[in-house]
Amino acid sequence: MTETYDALVIGTGFGGAVAACRLAQAGLSVRVLERGRRYPKGSFPRDWDNPFNGWLWRHNQGLLDVKLLSGMSVVQSAGYGGGSLIYANVHLRPPEETFANGWPAGYGRAMLDPYYDLVAYMLDVQPITSSARGLPTKTKRMREVAQKLGREAQFFHPDLAVRFTPAGESMPNKFGVAQEGCNYCGECDIGCNVRAKNTLDLNYLAVAEQRGAQVTTQAEAINIEPLAPGYRVTYKDHAADGVERTVDARRVFLCAGAVNTTELLLRCRDDSGTLHELSDTLGYRYSANGDLVAFAFDTREPWDPAVGPTITTSIVVDEGQGPGKRWFLFQEGGHPAQVAGALQMFNPAQSLARIPTDLMQRELVKVFRQRAKEMSSIDGERGRFQSVFLAMGRDKSNGKLELVPLTRELQAKWDVPSNLPLYRTQEQLCQDIAEALGAQVAYNPLWERLHVPVSVHNLGGCVMAEDEAYGVTDPNGEVHGYPGLYVLDGAALPSSTGVNPASTIAAVAERNVEKAIRVILDTPDWKAPERALATPREDLVGQVTIPVGGTVASTSPVVGMRFTERMTGFHSPGHTPAEDYAGAEKAGQSANRVAEFTVTITLTNLDRFLADPAYGGIAQGVVHVSGLTPPEGARVENGVFNLFADTDSFYERRMIYLLPFIGQDGQPYLLDGYKVVKDQGDFDVWGATATLHTVIRQGKEKDGPVVSSGIIRLNKKDFAEQLTTFEVLGTTSAQVKADAYWRFGSRFLGTLWDVFVRPRLET
Repeated sequence: MTETYDALVIGTGFGGAVAACRLAQAGLSVRVLERGRRYPKGSFPRDWDNPFNGWLWRHNQGLLDVKLLSGMSVVQSAGYGGGSLIYANVHLRPPEETFANGWPAGYGRAMLDPYYDLVAYMLDVQPITSSARGLPTKTKRMREVAQKLGREAQFFHPDLAVRFTPAGESMPNKFGVAQEGCNYCGECDIGCNVRAKNTLDLNYLAVAEQRGAQVTTQAEAINIEPLAPGYRVTYKDHAADGVERTVDARRVFLCAGAVNTTELLLRCRDDSGTLHELSDTLGYRYSANGDLVAFAFDTREPWDPAVGPTITTSIVVDEGQGPGKRWFLFQEGGHPAQVAGALQMFNPAQSLARIPTDLMQRELVKVFRQRAKEMSSIDGERGRFQSVFLAMGRDKSNGKLELVPLTRELQAKWDVPSNLPLYRTQEQLCQDIAEALGAQVAYNPLWERLHVPVSVHNLGGCVMAEDEAYGVTDPNGEVHGYPGLYVLDGAALPSSTGVNPASTIAAVAERNVEKAIRVILDTPDWKAPERALATPREDLVGQVTIPVGGTVASTSPVVGMRFTERMTGFHSPGHTPAEDYAGAEKAGQSANRVAEFTVTITLTNLDRFLADPAYGGIAQGVVHVSGLTPPEGARVENGVFNLFADTDSFYERRMIYLLPFIGQDGQPYLLDGYKVVKDQGDFDVWGATATLHTVIRQGKEKDGPVVSSGIIRLNKKDFAEQLTTFEVLGTTSAQVKADAYWRFGSRFLGTLWDVFVRPRLET
């Protein structure tokens, strides 16, 4: 007969570790499932030449799980200890106003501060100033920069879950687990091989196992089925070649991480049907916590990114009022010395072979992975003069995680344009700080090319709410309609925190598992034993001075532009050759097979868009293709537009349109089109800029098979309408707006001059 546990915990991150610890301390029988491996001291991967040797989850259950979702690139951990294995150790509490955005009644600092204090005690947090080794170079540089930019009052050293005892000396921590002191090796975010990070396996999870919790690693939960009472969880045993096993429990605490928790519940509701009554809000209010990654290269003085913990400083930015308010943290970053050369591939000063402009997400990742390998041999001394910049803030938490209808792939819908004010302000500060360091700023290439953010702080998808119509769980984390099923990780948070979210995830889990235990044991006063030992800590963010009217404005305002374009034409399926666009257009016209789209194109940073032909605009809208899309058309969420991309000829440019959509058959398709801006001898400027040669590809990438082809055209009536839709973003200044229009028009007309007029003058 199968043993039934009092509680089953899925996942061992900041929610799961808390749940396992407290449930075991309460005397309950506890089983823990973790999909990743244990990482004893010295066991984290360090094969710098082979990304498949222990690094990637998709390759033999490695440490890093990278998900290239349609609207978001997600980086998360897979291992015993969850995200604590690779995060940057930072523990902060968001301001009170954060909880006014969609959180259940009663949530706020007064409620959560005792639990924040408890988390701080368990993880033994302290700032870098507690280290006897002194401040790293990058820490000192950041204070100097804050002073130079007039932001010193918003500068502080955040609490870190790092042990600052003498390096190399092994001593037991307060839970009896041996640890060493930090040796400033800069490897926090790839797994600390000296055990100086206070990762969850060294405290919360250690206590859980000491109190009898049974842990199974390499066990990936794939289904949850209600019993009477309790639940049966099916998991893949990766240690036994993926064989499926089951475990029964009276209560299940789902803590697999925001993305994985949401995906598991989506599959239980929509695929297996075992939890078919889950709220319709499942997947909604997903947040990337406003994450932005940037780089600075060739700093005036050494930065030494490989010395010290990954993050040691923070700067608060608070601009604007009401719905348009931008609030975020800027944090300096480091990286291991061994990746310094590879990161040089992002350096604008490097003369790299040109990367094609028209690559989509997965193709770009492949190219940059190969480029990183080529660049890894660059002199490591250059790495001393480069930095990683990290920003996180209060995004609108308006994303959605969902399963694609036919393929059942997980996708993230993320509305970049609505979050642009935050991203734009973050970019402004990154640029200011890079200039203060005498450096050049560069950005994550997926953001630069495709405007796909990279998030390491995923939140939401199964949010708390008093009513099922507004959330998946109640305010205590129990799933509406499913007694005894809880969500206690970042998926339950109703909004972005604006700060590193680990402390908030753990504090909310502490509160809610305490509530659950009181019900289970019928003991209204049960508390974690360590509550008596945890003392109040300083609110580091709350001590920051915010001037009346907000923090100082950036010296580098970023403006963008937006316009709407409509094009119509004809397509023919299966026309050969596919490159016979005119023939396909004619065949499509005879059969009345219409192809058209209306998209709004957003240029997030006009300066970079005009300076770099590879810098894309975001295209969103609707596409209609006869026989492929439903009558109402198909949504384009993450399309790409390039104006005048370079070709091998100085006298030729291409306008590129890449518009992904889901067809009426549920399959993904890509409208792949280009305008050839070239003088064909007849000086037809209008024809060149209004004729889009188009193929429809199956799948999401440029190498997908062609299913239809033809020509889509911009007619003069639609062009006249398009001109009325142009608007400048990010400024209210009439002068700045006029300058933006002038620069855009000059670039457009200047390129046409180079292509159509200059060749005739030079012959």
